[in-house]
Amino acid sequence: MDLLTINKKDSSVKDDEGPSVDSENRDERIQARRLRIKKKNELEEKKRIGSTGPAESEKKIELTKGRKQIQGSRARLVKLENDGLELVSNVRVAADAREHTRRSEEEEQSRLRKERLEQEAKSAAEKFEEIVKKWETAQSKEIPQELHEMLMDQKQLCDSMIEEKNKLINDFKQELKYKDDIYVKALKKYAEDIDLLIERMKDQTYNMRKFYMEELVNIENAFINERKDLLDKHRKEWDEKMEERKTKEIAFLEERFKRVERNENELNMLRVKDSEEYNEIKIKLENDLQIMEQRLQQMKATYQLNQEKLEYNFQVIQKRDEENTKTKAQQKRKITKLQDVLTSLKKKLAKQIKQYNDESQQLAEEYKRVTDMFNDMQTKSKHFLAVDLKKFHDIWIMNEEQCKILSNNLLEADRIIHEQQLGLEWTCPDISFMKNLGPINGSDQSKTGNDYINELFQTDDEMDEEDEAQREETSKSELDNESVSRQETFGLEKKSSKISKEGTQFKEESRDIILNLNKNSLRTIIMIICDEAGFLLEQKLVNLIEPLEKNEKSMVKLDSIFKALGVETENDVKLLAQYFISHRNYQELMKNKAFIERTKSEMENEGSKADENLTNRSKNDDKMTIPSDHIELIDPNEVVTALKTFLKFHHKHENHQKKLSKFRLENLDNRDDSADAEYWKKYENLISSKKEKLWDAMLYSLQKYHGVLNKRVQLIDENKALANQNMELRMLLAQYMQSNINQELEIPPTKILQMEYSK
Repeated sequence: MDLLTINKKDSSVKDDEGPSVDSENRDERIQARRLRIKKKNELEEKKRIGSTGPAESEKKIELTKGRKQIQGSRARLVKLENDGLELVSNVRVAADAREHTRRSEEEEQSRLRKERLEQEAKSAAEKFEEIVKKWETAQSKEIPQELHEMLMDQKQLCDSMIEEKNKLINDFKQELKYKDDIYVKALKKYAEDIDLLIERMKDQTYNMRKFYMEELVNIENAFINERKDLLDKHRKEWDEKMEERKTKEIAFLEERFKRVERNENELNMLRVKDSEEYNEIKIKLENDLQIMEQRLQQMKATYQLNQEKLEYNFQVIQKRDEENTKTKAQQKRKITKLQDVLTSLKKKLAKQIKQYNDESQQLAEEYKRVTDMFNDMQTKSKHFLAVDLKKFHDIWIMNEEQCKILSNNLLEADRIIHEQQLGLEWTCPDISFMKNLGPINGSDQSKTGNDYINELFQTDDEMDEEDEAQREETSKSELDNESVSRQETFGLEKKSSKISKEGTQFKEESRDIILNLNKNSLRTIIMIICDEAGFLLEQKLVNLIEPLEKNEKSMVKLDSIFKALGVETENDVKLLAQYFISHRNYQELMKNKAFIERTKSEMENEGSKADENLTNRSKNDDKMTIPSDHIELIDPNEVVTALKTFLKFHHKHENHQKKLSKFRLENLDNRDDSADAEYWKKYENLISSKKEKLWDAMLYSLQKYHGVLNKRVQLIDENKALANQNMELRMLLAQYMQSNINQELEIPPTKILQMEYSK
């Protein structure tokens, strides 16, 4: 390692530890010199006392020759560097001392100059007052000679005062010249100090380079000696290790020969043992072979017996076939008789159809006449409703616009008063109600989809009880059906599989009519959606809900799935459930519902009593739910197709409802106006009573301020008039002062005016 790099590292460490002597700051340099002197004194004290701790002594013992030489060289070089720095800094210290004495002398001289100037100013003021006082006696002098003598005395006094001023100026000039000489001498001294400093620095660098080279040579010699000692030591250790390795290799070979002999003996023993085991296994396998041959003979005997049984069963089946042909001939004769009965019934049916057609034609004409009357009345009522609604809407819009304009003006005035007049931060009140346009609809909002799902999951216990009851019934029915023959069950299984395939097959169609399903069916459909629509969930959400319970996990999944599908309300959830009913089952349910609606329409013509009964029944029918036994759901593999179909027709239905909502008319008598008063009250309470009191106080203070401003305007006008008069008088006075007649007079009035002005 180079000693120069070591010394540089040490110097960099020193710079990081504290202030440096080479710093540009004077206080930092002084502090660095003090620290250096303090460290030097501490080292001398330690050397004098000789108190080195046990840890330091152990380190010194452990150090090598090269390290010891490096430490000694570093200490000598540091001492040499400190001596050189002290020698160089002495020049700077002497220059600082001279500068300090010069500054103290300069401060003393500046203080004396200030005192002299103050004394001179005081004496000049006294003389000037004396001269001014003598001018007052000039008014009492009427004889020109006395006035001339007085003027000569005044002139002598003025000359003496000017002479004192000139003397002071000359003294200051001499002092300034002396200062210039001192400055030139100081520059010469600074140049000499710099030359001396450069010379000492050159000597220091030469000595440092010389000592560095000497110490580097000493360090290299120390490392060479240390390397020689280490080589001798390591060579000795190498010889010892090689001798030890030789003895260990001989012992290892002897041990290996013994181990090989032992392994050969063990191999011979294993060969004998394996041959004995082989003979035993061979005998055992021969015995097993004899047993298997005996079993084969037994199987052949059973095969012969089964063949004879099958031949006997075949003959029995042939006899049954002959009996079936006889029964088939009897059934054919019955079919011919039934066909004759069918033809007679068809004739009767044709007569009844003709009769029903005539009656239906008459009813259709009557229905057409009634519908025309109803349509006419409906168009008239729609016209009047539209006119009334338009008038109400226009009046509402007009009043609402006026209120909004006035409210905006009030808010703008309130903002200006707060920000410009009061200098306060203005906070805007709640004006969200002003975004409304047109009459307010007070209709009730339907439940959200999440609330409806929560209600379904709260009734889990009741659903579980119903499931248990259904399971008991199905188990009883299974026990009753066990007595049916295999052929009948086989045929029924074929039919049921065919029906289930037709029922579970999903057909892409719109299902806008909502059926009232029971909660058990809805919960089953929702759980299918939760299990099969997991692809709509993000992986982060799945990881987050993993530690939750089953119901909570299902609720979070359904919330995310419904957001993705656009399901928001209870009706949306029920509409989505319709798409999970099989096509055949949905058609049957729709036929039943259509039959009920037809009966309702027939009963509408029976009178007012029938209408009341019909409305009561319709309410009950709407509340009635379809039991879960009558519902067949689609196959889980069709869930994705069902969701696509729902999205397709659901968005069409939403767009259609938006278009219809634009043209829907409401009766004003049936309109919910409960929120109107509250809405108009918000405009009235937009500015609170507290702000109105603030406005009144502000108006009163502004009126007072307006009166003060009017008075200020009057005073400003008066001040301008006086300023104009003063300007005219000054112009007249200037003309009088500049006229030639003042030079002809011995005591012109201008001097008298100047004296008065000076007083």
